[in-house]
Amino acid sequence: PNVLFIDLHQAGIYPGTGFIDEIGEGRGEGFTINLPLAAATGNRSYELIFDEIIVPLAKQYKPEIVIRYGGSDPHPSDEITQLGLTLEGFKMIGSKVREISRLCENKSVDLICSGYKPDVLSKAWLSLITGLANVEIELEEPLLETKEGQNLAKTKELIRRVKENLKPHWKSMNN
Repeated sequence: PNVLFIDLHQAGIYPGTGFIDEIGEGRGEGFTINLPLAAATGNRSYELIFDEIIVPLAKQYKPEIVIRYGGSDPHPSDEITQLGLTLEGFKMIGSKVREISRLCENKSVDLICSGYKPDVLSKAWLSLITGLANVEIELEEPLLETKEGQNLAKTKELIRRVKENLKPHWKSMNN
């Protein structure tokens, strides 16, 4: 069996690991995709990464099941990271995971975890679930001021570098 592991995280948070060139070894080479994001990445960067890297890889890989593991720490009010993902961004991630899950007859597991700001935790999780379930609800954003898209150029460069690293392993990265 094969596992395609894709990790989005803030650059420098994982000391000594999670680098872009760590793509697996031996028979697993090309099956680990690290996406170390700059601080203040924001919703648009996450969407680009899903559209340019994650969804094309999933379509080529054809998963039997999708397992998503993550929490609310990318939200601007959480103090662990500074990624700038708003509630609308969490909903978008849920929608993208739903899109990918269709590749395997909607077989998916969502391991909602982490998050260190109780007042945003439940709202971020609910936003993610609304995207997964394709339902509309209105949630008040706990933090109105974000630095949305501040590092879009860095994200585009990350996407270029990831595609370059993965070209030998994935045809979908050749565009």
